[in-house]
Amino acid sequence: MTMRSTAAYVAAAMLVLAASASAQDARLSLIRDDATRDAVRAQLRSATSRGLPADPFMSKALEGVAKKASTKSIRAAMAALEKRMRAAHAALAPSSDVDELAAGADALSVGVPEKALKQLRATAPGRSISVELGVLTELVARGVPVKQATKAVLDLMARGATGVQLTALGRDVQGDVAAGLKPDVALDLRGRNVLSLLPPPPTVSNVNVRPR
Repeated sequence: MTMRSTAAYVAAAMLVLAASASAQDARLSLIRDDATRDAVRAQLRSATSRGLPADPFMSKALEGVAKKASTKSIRAAMAALEKRMRAAHAALAPSSDVDELAAGADALSVGVPEKALKQLRATAPGRSISVELGVLTELVARGVPVKQATKAVLDLMARGATGVQLTALGRDVQGDVAAGLKPDVALDLRGRNVLSLLPPPPTVSNVNVRPR
């Protein structure tokens, strides 16, 4: 990279950071209470100093403000989110974008273990799995046992299910549960339907197997 192109890259990065900081300040200005705004600003500094994106924390703070939560409650909610985001960052390494981290944190919040996040990442190491994490979170939130929900999502990923198919699965299970079907039964039925539409799993080749 030439000195000119390096300078251009640095300048562009500074503009992005400045725009991000300006947007953050604008959102902070929506918080009228001084004590709450100071607490939120401190939590944002804590999160960003650890390399975590600011947007999910800002959204969490504004959610608390909209609900008229106390400063103490908002601070506690942001601290808990930071803990989950850090755990999600570790579990989803080495690649994790903002959407993935937020989806991973949401999954942890409903009781999905870090081990499950690592399994999903291992199944799809080179792409975003925010959709898969979102579907897993929705299934568990609807009452599907964690182990069953995790296995179903992993099996569908291994068979090449698309994001559209997985999203439809979550939506259909949600509808079935609302209609009175037990969550585990609903997932079993809907999961089988999706699997029936997918190619069969690859078989182990016998070409290199030597007879005894």
